[in-house]
Amino acid sequence: MKRWQSTLETALIPTVAVLLGLVVGGLFITMAGLSPFETYQRLACEGFGADGCTTFGDLFVIEVTDAETGATQSVFAPFYGSRGHSLALALEQATPLILTALAATVAFKAGMFSIGMDGQFALGAVVAVFIGYWLPPQIYTLFGVSDVTGMGVVGETLMRIIIPTLAIAAAMITGAFYSWIAGILKVKLNVNELICTIILNAIAVQFVGFLLNGPMRSDMNNIARTPRIDDVAWLMPFNRGIFAEVEWFNGSRLGVGIVLALLAGVLLWFFVWRMTAGYEQRMTRGAQPFARFGGVSTGRAILRAMLISGALSGLAGSIQILGVERRMVDGFVNSGIGFDGVLIAILARESIMGIFAVALLYSGLQIGAINLQFGNIPRQLGGIIIALIILFTSMESFFREIITRTRIRMVALSQRRTAPSGGD
Repeated sequence: MKRWQSTLETALIPTVAVLLGLVVGGLFITMAGLSPFETYQRLACEGFGADGCTTFGDLFVIEVTDAETGATQSVFAPFYGSRGHSLALALEQATPLILTALAATVAFKAGMFSIGMDGQFALGAVVAVFIGYWLPPQIYTLFGVSDVTGMGVVGETLMRIIIPTLAIAAAMITGAFYSWIAGILKVKLNVNELICTIILNAIAVQFVGFLLNGPMRSDMNNIARTPRIDDVAWLMPFNRGIFAEVEWFNGSRLGVGIVLALLAGVLLWFFVWRMTAGYEQRMTRGAQPFARFGGVSTGRAILRAMLISGALSGLAGSIQILGVERRMVDGFVNSGIGFDGVLIAILARESIMGIFAVALLYSGLQIGAINLQFGNIPRQLGGIIIALIILFTSMESFFREIITRTRIRMVALSQRRTAPSGGD
């Protein structure tokens, strides 16, 4: 019974927080002279709906009219993909957020409040883009051909497998090493990891900015940018590859990255909850003196957590380049994906399943907020709504205290009603 009660509370708190965020956000919408109900309908449809969605009901069931016969039928909206679906865009944006949130989670599990995902993400991306545009021409020169068509079918297939794999591996190693620096400073010199990762983020951003505006700049465009990665390094999106005929993916660059993110989540869950090393990390966070007394090397657990965390952030950066952007432009490192990942990890209470759900919700709300402006609704209102939802969701302790007080009062009231009356 207590287990079900705890599960119910865990699900109820974020639900109430979202509703409170929407209610308070509605006040700002009303002040702007707009209808909260209509604004929220548009926000939901733009972020999570199929083409033609106009109401909350259309998020689940939508009426589709056949162009030839004029017949109308009801279809399950999440699977209806004529001219693309907003969920595909939300999943595309959620992919790097999932990975950076997982990176934050594995660090948190070892007691390291690391927020260095932005720097690791940026360095992983710059390594991936360099390998993606530099290495293939070197191979072509080595074999005396001008492009991949001269490599033959077997050679092209091998390059399409090996080049992205090398780029991803190099990005993960780079991210892991950069994260390890913060870990070793914490273990050996007891440097505060929060301050350390903030400084390392700044160094990485400045270094990548120097590369984009200097050695790696491709042309004198008004915005500094690198050359595009070669086609053999491209992680082709689903709508250009195996699902080219599926309209649901149209308009998005969703691809193998989401598969890698899901796989990373499963592997991380297994590591944290089913392996001895994961238990050591959880013990390190819970009580370092007790963990050391039990024979756990807390320093080794911290370094291992930071290596895994950095590798996941580097993976996120490489996927964003190889599967979405295909080049780095000035300003890429200021996207804030790493920081958003930390925020999602906190909102999801470091739950692997929660991270997937929160990342998708966060991405959909961002897309919906941006698209509000096309309906003559200020896009800033969308940002206010997201901020309010995050604010109320972060008030878990406050809500739990209210629930606890309410339960105590109900128990006390029940005891008074059932207590035997005296004076018979």
